[in-house]
Amino acid sequence: MTKANGFLQLRRGLWEHLRDGRMSHMDALAFIYIVSQADTRTGVWNGSASSLAGEIVVSPRNARRLLEHLSAAGYLKRFSVPGKHICYPILVHKYPISDGEHKGEHLDAANSTSPTLLQYKRAKTGEQECEHKGEQKASQKILDTRDKKQRPAAKTAPPADPRHKEAFDSCFEAYRVRFGVVPTCAGREAKTLQGFLREHSSIPAEEIARRYRNLLDSTDRWHGEKHGSLAHLLSNFDVFADGPILAVPQKGGSDGKPRINPEQRTRDNLRAAGLLN
Repeated sequence: MTKANGFLQLRRGLWEHLRDGRMSHMDALAFIYIVSQADTRTGVWNGSASSLAGEIVVSPRNARRLLEHLSAAGYLKRFSVPGKHICYPILVHKYPISDGEHKGEHLDAANSTSPTLLQYKRAKTGEQECEHKGEQKASQKILDTRDKKQRPAAKTAPPADPRHKEAFDSCFEAYRVRFGVVPTCAGREAKTLQGFLREHSSIPAEEIARRYRNLLDSTDRWHGEKHGSLAHLLSNFDVFADGPILAVPQKGGSDGKPRINPEQRTRDNLRAAGLLN
């Protein structure tokens, strides 16, 4: 017996036979062992139920049942000697011959009439491909399904809002012209604008730029202290719809001292308490 190549050629269709019930797990174990021990020049294993029982750790009776089932299902063909408990030729159907004169062929155990009249045939490429595709069809579907579950679909970034660049560039330029410098927090405010546009899909970029100019032209102390913050505009967007917010004129009291605007006083008190930015 030659097994010089050190590897076992096993048909992948075996797992399909397990899934659909043509083979039990013990059938598969017994079959794999027999294939691993078969002569790579002939596809024949000289064994018996007793020798199989010792190798796969089952009782001789169960080993005999396994051989009988594998033979009846067409996986094996046995040439036992009735009444004698000796090793006998067991042919593995479709065993791929990897050594000797029949290398590259398969053992045709079904049509072999005796251990000395073994039949071999060379499988055509098309037949092999069809056989493999048929055997692997169900398992491939399972693998594909598992792959889809294990690999979540790649998230694609939503398309950029065309209003963002127009609105941001207009506000950025208005700030630069008014204060003579570029804003230092442009990145953070650009992100704030992105969120605002996502929530308000109907507001055009021109309207944002117009209200930003209203913010810059506001003389009200509270809004003026925000120094042209785009984030401040977006959080008070409706306030600047009608124009700049102008400071309320201060009128003097009877004592001649200027009165403080009540609204401004309230803001100053809230700011002092840390409740207003």
